[in-house]
Amino acid sequence: MKELAIGTSDFRKIRLEDSYYIDKSLFIEELMKGHGQALLFPRPRRFGKTLNMSMLKYFFDIDHAEENRPLFKGLAIENAPAWAHQGKYPVIFLTFKELKCPSMEGFREKFLDYLVAIIETNYPYIEEVQGLVRSEKRYLDRLFDYNSSQAELEKTLKTLGAILKKHHGIAPILLIDEYDAPIHAAHTHGYLPQMLDFMRNFLSAGFKDNEHLTKGVITGILRVAKENIFSGLNNITTYSILNHQFSDKFGLTQAEVDQLLTDADCTEDREKVASWYNGYAFGGNTQIYNPWSILNYVGNIADGLRAYWVNTSSNELIKEILPKADKSTQDILFDLLKEEKVVARIDEFTVFDHLFTGRNETVLGLLLFSGYLTAEQRMDINTYELRIPNKEILSMFRIMLEDHVSAGTAQAGDTELMRSLLEQRGAIFEDELRKYVQTAFSYFDIGQEGNPEKVYHAFMLGLLAHLDKDYHIRSNREVGYGRADLYFYPKDPSNPKAWILEFKKKQVDDEGDLQSLAEEALQQIHSRNYETEILAHGHTNIMRIGIAFKGKEVVCAF
Repeated sequence: MKELAIGTSDFRKIRLEDSYYIDKSLFIEELMKGHGQALLFPRPRRFGKTLNMSMLKYFFDIDHAEENRPLFKGLAIENAPAWAHQGKYPVIFLTFKELKCPSMEGFREKFLDYLVAIIETNYPYIEEVQGLVRSEKRYLDRLFDYNSSQAELEKTLKTLGAILKKHHGIAPILLIDEYDAPIHAAHTHGYLPQMLDFMRNFLSAGFKDNEHLTKGVITGILRVAKENIFSGLNNITTYSILNHQFSDKFGLTQAEVDQLLTDADCTEDREKVASWYNGYAFGGNTQIYNPWSILNYVGNIADGLRAYWVNTSSNELIKEILPKADKSTQDILFDLLKEEKVVARIDEFTVFDHLFTGRNETVLGLLLFSGYLTAEQRMDINTYELRIPNKEILSMFRIMLEDHVSAGTAQAGDTELMRSLLEQRGAIFEDELRKYVQTAFSYFDIGQEGNPEKVYHAFMLGLLAHLDKDYHIRSNREVGYGRADLYFYPKDPSNPKAWILEFKKKQVDDEGDLQSLAEEALQQIHSRNYETEILAHGHTNIMRIGIAFKGKEVVCAF
């Protein structure tokens, strides 16, 4: 098998080094079929956006047409009608992926350096172009003197496009990659309004009523709200993960992965591989694999199935908004954690000022477009059936839940809590659980108006997440004569221990005490034979725990 160029996003480098390449060249054919003058593709990180944009650059580039033509030898685009466009256009390709700065001034300086390097490398002839007007000459002079104003930088696409059109006699193709990367940085460092103003003016100059534009392609992770960025740009058409068009052009299809695994002589159970890395329903019906994860898995098969994609980012924005989720959003997240599907409305546009309101639509929209959820099907306008796509993302949710819900629990003795549970010391476990709840559960609303049963359930599930390597952990699973809240048992068959937990919430009009309610939960474990699976695997020393609660009051029965 050819070498996998994991992490390489330069199409030319991959092709020249004869690395393994999964053919996405028909993206060009679909792009040129008419879909509008400018197209925006929001996709999760590491789903092949930059590599596809690099491919477009080398395909259309008029300055190196002959040199680039062999790069496409043997690819599907050679036999498609769009092949007629190969090497016919000047190309402006800018990526904002690395332009993340702690201040607006820092961004302007870094962007100016980047522009000078791009223009000197790709258009060495630019100052010799015939017919330049005074404003164009002034733009170039000030640029190369590193003295450009922000207004001049904002007009880069229009000015540079006009110059290239004069030189080649045809309007250029504009490729803007990861346009929202500096917006995320600006949000983090507190200069979001200035960055939004810059990006609005920059994109408007390049795409709005620009006669120096043949076709434009923009990629990013989020679809930032029109009133913030794309105001007035009526020629931009968005194709997100909710659209059927282009749904197979980012990420890998089942057929592509099957071929990859065959070429890699992968003997692993392919259903297990799919359960870890497949599951994205782009366009409602196209099953897509996370390309970063499946390629890393194939490149490290001896290491087995593990999380790759979720470990490539700090997930700071996600971590920042989850604790602010309102009651109904928390309930939805806990249902998702139990691997259930939920029907909910989502915001298709991201308004950064709204991210910390905790609204369903905002939080779920961010999770969906960032790749942490997928939309199974559309139920109504802006309403979708959502689920966690695969085990890799599920593992991230469990860890993140543990991080958030257990904030501040070092003082509550979390180590002793887990030790007492695993050693099956009931009285100590109950005491430590009470301490835990008193400190940690101020983080989420466990009052009567919310759904605290789900909070306790998800809290315990998150607490057990790190045991996944050595224990089978089952949540809300049909077993015996019902659906057990939570049970787990060792993967080591020689260890006889096992645990079953059932949760009960005391209702406002319930006259009974918490101890009776805990005993009722315990009796449910017995009467519905929740131990069936555990006994079938040879584990006989079973700790059964009924947990009853009212707000921050907790009582256990063992």
